[in-house]
Amino acid sequence: MRSITSVLVSALLVACAADNSRYQDNVNLERPPEIPIDKQAAEQVAANEIEAPIRHHGKGLKSDVYRAEGSSTELTIKRGFDEAWSLLNRAFQHNDLKVPDQDRSKGLYYVAYDSGIFGKAASFFDGDSNLPTYLLKVEPKGEETRVSVSLVSKAEIDRGSLKDGNENNSSEDKSSELLELIYDTLHDSVKDE
Repeated sequence: MRSITSVLVSALLVACAADNSRYQDNVNLERPPEIPIDKQAAEQVAANEIEAPIRHHGKGLKSDVYRAEGSSTELTIKRGFDEAWSLLNRAFQHNDLKVPDQDRSKGLYYVAYDSGIFGKAASFFDGDSNLPTYLLKVEPKGEETRVSVSLVSKAEIDRGSLKDGNENNSSEDKSSELLELIYDTLHDSVKDE
């Protein structure tokens, strides 16, 4: 049985190795059509590629987000308002930040935030009503969007649109810490779509 199998395998190998001219001649194979190259169009495409903004694919916006010079409570996102608004939402979700209220038409986010251990414990047991509230203003500036952060006072909350109020805004202002957290998240973690 073995000898018959080896003879058949040998015959098959010899048949495959034989020169068969019908498989070597590719003159009659179909070829794709040739497209004439328009130099002017090619130069325009190249010029557009140079002017197009560079988008980083993968995690983080990298250089597409930067802090305002001389301010610890402002940053700029190199995106239009709608995309920046969406990126900020993802940054809040990434850091489990609570947003008790927002007004997209005015470009306002109210964010409950306390970086300390006691603030996180208060958030866990009592909800967000005991956390200091910060106002994030999202303002379009041409093709970029500026974001500024400030601690909201009790009087501003009473006049503003927060639904449940905030009794404990006497704590220290951690606007720069909140902005740093958002900056780091946008820079390193939030994916650009």
